[in-house]
Amino acid sequence: MKKFAEFVQGRPKSILGILFVITLIMGYGLSKLETKNNQESELPKDDPIVLTNKHLESVFGKKDVLIVGIESNDIFTTPTLSKIVKLSEELKKVDGVLEDEISSIASINNIQGKEWGLEVGPLMEEAPTTPEDIQTLKKEILNNELIQGKLISKDGKFTAIVANMKEGYDQTIVSTQVNEIIKKYKGTEKFYLAGSPITQHDIDSGIEKDINLLLPIGLLMTLIGFFFAFRSVKGVVLPFIVVLLTIIWTMGSMGLMNFPVTVVSSAIPLLMIAISNFYGIHVLQSYYEEVAVMEKQAAIKSAIKKVGFPIFITGISSAIGSVTLISFKVTSIQDFGIITAMGIVWSIIIAILFIPAILALSKKGSDKVNDSSDSRKLSELLMKLSNFSIRNRYKVLGFTVVLLVISIYGISKVKVGVDFIEYFPKDHSLRTTFNKLNENLGGARSLDIMIEAKEPGMLKNPEFLKKIADFQKFAEAQAGVGSSNSFSNVVRKINLEMHDGDQAFNTIPTSENTIAQYLLLYSMSGDAADFDDLVDYDYQRAKIKFFLTTSEQDDHLRIYESFKKYTKENFGESAKIEFGGEVMFWLAQIRYIVQGKVENILYAILSVLVLCMFTFRSVKIGVLSIIPLTVSSIITFGLMGFLGMRLETGTAIITSIGIGIGIDFAMHYLLHFLNDLKTSKNVSLSLEHTMVTTGKAIVYDSTSNILCFMVFVFSGFLPIQYFGWLISFTMVTVSFGTLVLFPALFSIFKPKYNTSDLNEETAATVNKDNSDSKQKVEELEEELA
Repeated sequence: MKKFAEFVQGRPKSILGILFVITLIMGYGLSKLETKNNQESELPKDDPIVLTNKHLESVFGKKDVLIVGIESNDIFTTPTLSKIVKLSEELKKVDGVLEDEISSIASINNIQGKEWGLEVGPLMEEAPTTPEDIQTLKKEILNNELIQGKLISKDGKFTAIVANMKEGYDQTIVSTQVNEIIKKYKGTEKFYLAGSPITQHDIDSGIEKDINLLLPIGLLMTLIGFFFAFRSVKGVVLPFIVVLLTIIWTMGSMGLMNFPVTVVSSAIPLLMIAISNFYGIHVLQSYYEEVAVMEKQAAIKSAIKKVGFPIFITGISSAIGSVTLISFKVTSIQDFGIITAMGIVWSIIIAILFIPAILALSKKGSDKVNDSSDSRKLSELLMKLSNFSIRNRYKVLGFTVVLLVISIYGISKVKVGVDFIEYFPKDHSLRTTFNKLNENLGGARSLDIMIEAKEPGMLKNPEFLKKIADFQKFAEAQAGVGSSNSFSNVVRKINLEMHDGDQAFNTIPTSENTIAQYLLLYSMSGDAADFDDLVDYDYQRAKIKFFLTTSEQDDHLRIYESFKKYTKENFGESAKIEFGGEVMFWLAQIRYIVQGKVENILYAILSVLVLCMFTFRSVKIGVLSIIPLTVSSIITFGLMGFLGMRLETGTAIITSIGIGIGIDFAMHYLLHFLNDLKTSKNVSLSLEHTMVTTGKAIVYDSTSNILCFMVFVFSGFLPIQYFGWLISFTMVTVSFGTLVLFPALFSIFKPKYNTSDLNEETAATVNKDNSDSKQKVEELEEELA
């Protein structure tokens, strides 16, 4: 560290030049950042659900949908019906919409039996004007099982227009054009938008709004924190530039490495503010302490030697905590862990190079340590806290055990997983739309099932089709299942129409020849391609699309298990059953989040334990060092259970961040305490010495971080809001563990520790720190006396 300090102090211009060039490169990386938020990209490419969905897409095609919901006191009025007809036509002009694949009560093909055969054509080419014609249309629509409950509600007050999208559409353009069209038809009706283009646009715009709102607030809070910490221009500007450069380097690295910006990773800029705060303040504070007693250039070298090892070791431990997130098989969480670890490394490099380089080129001016009366009052309070913990050591530990028991009970109440629509606040337009679809059209979430028969043509077999129809009947009777659609529905509808609407024939025909004749009749008036979404060309594979009315992951799992059991018992070896669709993606995420969380906690704590044992050359100290962060993690997850917060992509990253912060605090505390103990031979006195130096820094840092993390509560995404609340609470519990538990623990388990266990340079650094701390304690004790 000595040679490194001499290098930094001796070549400030070269260092600043290198930092400037790297910043330009990272700035270019910012221009390559892209947002990406879709469920399939969240899972490993070899995940069974991903592979199944790709198989489904290869058979039936991949088409996102755009949904326009229309609500009125009565859909069946001439003005409203006229708007539906015109909207169905105008949506064809939207970039990316497949103009021949728009379904509404105006455009959907209606199947009618005639004496000469089947007539297939649009249900309503223009709005009826007479009451008689309207009633005829209403009766025809509400009695059509292919439409009622799927495109229009049973009470006739809500309908939807559904348009299939081409691949490669621009969601922003689609959203803008659709909103412009709807504006022209505003009236007594209410319009609702949903579907992949709208959802993706709202997520992307939400991320942009978050960054534009939260980042300036976070930076402002940082400036205020720097001012109160140093009360000087240099003390505000230098660490603030460290923060800005850390954000640029981290986000620029994301762009250069093609990491997308997701809902989860959108929190990284604010997180980098909190992390770089710590290192920038630490370097500058160390310089101020040194320059008060020595010449400026010597103070720079001394400051680097003093903070170099602690910053390096705590930075590595924090980075390790973040990297353990790769144990999750959820892509956005893995990306977050890698990027955060990279940002921590950048922050260390920038803080340890930029600040000393600027200081080496600047004039000394009025460099001094801020030692206000508030600071002395805090020192007094911390000394009393240390003495309280020592005197009541067993009560403190007993209280902690009680907290842990309560928290473990809370953990048992934690639920896993979340529907993506619950990313948004309850009053968000998307959630309103989804609720309307759930209430009126049988569900907004889909579960796809592909049934593959043993041989081609089996889907014309009456017995096989009846099995599919019976399965749909069973499924729709399950709680949380709204409606379903398959090839069997079409065959039943044709059979019904060929018998003049006699409900006795609303069944699968008994003859395979009859089914074949029906399909031939349909092709003569309609288009056989109308069934492409439901059955393949060889009539061997059929897709059933189920719509669910529940967002509860427990309900989704129950429905999936019941479907799997039914198909196994009733189809047996006659068909291969595969499950896909958005609901299956969420169920797969649940599995990965639970498994990943357990592995993440184990890897993070074990890696930190090994690092601490290596640093302090003591198993006992290593074990004691992880107690505060372990306690903090348990209490935080217990609180999640009691508050009903779910374990999902946003909250799953709490542990690694908490462990990284917790080990920062613990390492700094232990380095000072254990070395002080070598010379004082008095545990209580050494704990006091540590409290007025490192303890005070922990209070400042945790307070600053809480202010920064609380900015997350203004996010437009609920998972990010929860992250803000929980990480702020984690800061409190980690500080409690370090400042309250450590004094109690070390007064019981008195450590035997020598700085000879450290390398010579580190021991010298710690000795210097503790010499300063003793002087401060003695001054404070004299003042208090």
